[in-house]
Amino acid sequence: MASVQRRRPTSVNALRCLLLLLATVASAVARPWSDEVIYFVMTDRFHDADSENNRPAGSDPALHDPEQRDIRRYFGGDLRGLEKALESGYFNDLGVTALWLTPVVRNVWRSGYDLGGWKSGYHGYWTQDWLDIDPHLASRTALDGRPYTDDADGRMSHYRDFVKLARSKGVRIIQDVVLNHAGPVFFYDADGDGVFDVQEEKEWVRPFRREGRYEDVVWTDVPEWNAARTMPAGPIELLGRRVPLKGTLSRLDVYTRKGFSWDSLGKRDGEEMLCDFFSLRDLDTAPDSPHFRELVDEFVEIFRFYLEEVGVDGLRVDTVKHVHHGFWDAFTGRLRHRLGAAAAEKLLFGEVYDGDPAVLGRYTWREDWNSNPGPSLDSVLDFNFCFAARDYLRHSGDQFGSSAQLERALGNRKTGDAAGRPFYNPNPGPDGLNAVQKMITFIENHDGINRFRVAGITERRNLLAQALVLTMPGIPCLYYGTEAGLADEDGRIGPDSETGRMMFYRRTGGPVARNVRRTESFTGIARLTALRARFPVLRGGGFVPLWSDGGAGVEDDGVFAFARADQDARSVVVVAFNASAQPRVTGAGGLSMRLPATLKPAGRLLRPVFEIGASPNDSVAPVAADAPLLLPVPASGMKVWEIVAPQP
Repeated sequence: MASVQRRRPTSVNALRCLLLLLATVASAVARPWSDEVIYFVMTDRFHDADSENNRPAGSDPALHDPEQRDIRRYFGGDLRGLEKALESGYFNDLGVTALWLTPVVRNVWRSGYDLGGWKSGYHGYWTQDWLDIDPHLASRTALDGRPYTDDADGRMSHYRDFVKLARSKGVRIIQDVVLNHAGPVFFYDADGDGVFDVQEEKEWVRPFRREGRYEDVVWTDVPEWNAARTMPAGPIELLGRRVPLKGTLSRLDVYTRKGFSWDSLGKRDGEEMLCDFFSLRDLDTAPDSPHFRELVDEFVEIFRFYLEEVGVDGLRVDTVKHVHHGFWDAFTGRLRHRLGAAAAEKLLFGEVYDGDPAVLGRYTWREDWNSNPGPSLDSVLDFNFCFAARDYLRHSGDQFGSSAQLERALGNRKTGDAAGRPFYNPNPGPDGLNAVQKMITFIENHDGINRFRVAGITERRNLLAQALVLTMPGIPCLYYGTEAGLADEDGRIGPDSETGRMMFYRRTGGPVARNVRRTESFTGIARLTALRARFPVLRGGGFVPLWSDGGAGVEDDGVFAFARADQDARSVVVVAFNASAQPRVTGAGGLSMRLPATLKPAGRLLRPVFEIGASPNDSVAPVAADAPLLLPVPASGMKVWEIVAPQP
């Protein structure tokens, strides 16, 4: 035990009512983003509630898999499937207050060359038109039977109605957006014949060219794959509003056209900002480019439309470190300026696929931070936390990793570089919260790290992982299907893959919603979100490490304990996890955990309020908070205590 205190030596129904009350008043009283519980969903992989949009008119029928098994193809999940879940109260019952959707914009529907071979654009990251909703996701009629027109305006109307429905249920909508690249909207005409030879890899992917760029590029025109010139090509009118665009994204000169480098994804030498992603076409975001201001303004107008006219609440920004930092400063600054006072209600967080807090936090600062200390992006996905949490819990059988890295990951949110600048910007954004308060805490997603539960990981261990996310500082984010303990049986603990992108509510042979609601995972997560609603310190309190493994000692036993407390320690809860398959206590080798004086334990009691994995014989009696604490923690479980004053 390396860090013994560092320092070594209600009913569920009532809480659920509280959650529903919080949800119903959401439209009248804006919740701080730090109060949210995010549910990240791949829209095509949730539920197919409208089979009529599975094969849009003129599309290649081979792109859709009616068996919903080949993860390279479309499965049919759509906005209607999410609307049905919203209507039924599914997300309210789970305690989810925000939905993060994979990009909903119209995509190129097929790429000939990508990681693993040819794929479809089911995931939404291959934009063809930034102001049209993909026909695979939209319906021709509204829930109440009203018809939508079969055009961009009709599809955008459906998306706006979807956002309104979510807001009526107290659920915010976060739209995933890509500003780094478009889909395969042009090809490299390697043989100079002006024809897209779709069987030739070299016309999809060319080797990276550091000096100069390829001039032999031609807009694609393959209607059955929606492989066409990027849109919009100029000003348009949607939902009765004129969007004053210049067609910048529809010009070849705004793309770098340098080809793809196979090792650029992990680079930090600038190449990662200049190259394509396989056949995805990289936008030139360099601040010294002649089109820089125009490109920034084009994106500001596009996403201002979604935030204002459609009513989207936040943006999750993809591939942040592959875009020039100065672009993010300009984009976020101008977007907030255009939004005015409404900017305080919107969240802009980014995906920086890196475990180094110095790299992650860089984008919460502006490059001119000495003179302008306000935020660039509001926050980021905390991959540093994610990697450490997975190292601690993602093991099979009775195995577990060290919680010491996890403790360090939380400590990194408060520390900084050698020059003394904090990794994460401590200065508040328009809503009064800073980057650390709005960090997105997660343990699984759709990228290479993928689903937490793979072969060898039990449903209980998966629930324990979600409990960690829901009790740690930050905005917790759940991945679709985890509420059913959805397992990726093709996945493995070691190698990463995309195999976890399976269909959740399948047409045949899959789970049924009413049964999912009864699972240990769904009820466990619902209890955890209720606990989070009950105790404000779990949403905004400080983090105090109390007990963790050192990572190399013979006494390492998988126990990790910490406190969450408000500023004056008037409200304190103690949380303890046990990754071992054996019952443990918060003590070892003759040492016991003690609460530091900063938590004001004198004369107070620790009262159990929550557990996962407890047996009927576990003690529920309060114990003295200022005594040496050998608190029992269930096997493969966790327990929460509240510090209270003794009853007279």
